[in-house]
Amino acid sequence: MRNLAVGLSIDTSGSVGSVAVDDLEPVRAKRFSEGLVHGKALLPSVELILKEARLKKPDYIAVGLGPGSYTGLRIGVTVARTLAWTWEVPLLGICSMTGVAYGAGPRRCPVAIVLDAHQKEVYWACYRWEDGLPRLIAGPSIDLPEDARTELPKDAFFVGDGCAKLGVAPGIDALVPQASWVLKLARIRFLRGERDRIQTVLPMYLRVSEAERKLEARS
Repeated sequence: MRNLAVGLSIDTSGSVGSVAVDDLEPVRAKRFSEGLVHGKALLPSVELILKEARLKKPDYIAVGLGPGSYTGLRIGVTVARTLAWTWEVPLLGICSMTGVAYGAGPRRCPVAIVLDAHQKEVYWACYRWEDGLPRLIAGPSIDLPEDARTELPKDAFFVGDGCAKLGVAPGIDALVPQASWVLKLARIRFLRGERDRIQTVLPMYLRVSEAERKLEARS
């Protein structure tokens, strides 16, 4: 059975990008890999998934804000903002790590999301499930693994592709940001009547870009 309101979501925060449409249950999703860029694959993937759902345009758009790679996030958020503006539909930004916490499922203990940030660092955030949703209690942040380890509760349920850098075993293997989880969380906000202003939906970089790093080195 089709949903009365159908959303499209985009997440390009990691090495594997994805798009999803919630016209059916389970959510219709596609993944693509273009390194950390995703520029060539994103729009064709959007066009294909909308065609499969027999949609000219969605009723709303959701986008994963990261944290993640500078280039990947910039492309994903820019495309989401442009489509929302062009189609004149609401846009909702969702932290990609919150999506991973949602994908990990309800837990009695805190849920620690640890993602590989490369350059010997990790992104991390900690959540506690309340009223059927993961609620942020610490982070998101980027740190060296040894520093992140001291910030996260030892009794947490750890997930994410950065767990190995912390020396902990993930409770669920291979959990990385996905557009389908972003869309699930965005749908809850959309049905509550929540909307984000397009100009306020911005990437969550946490790490400065390489150009900024070089500029700081010169000064």
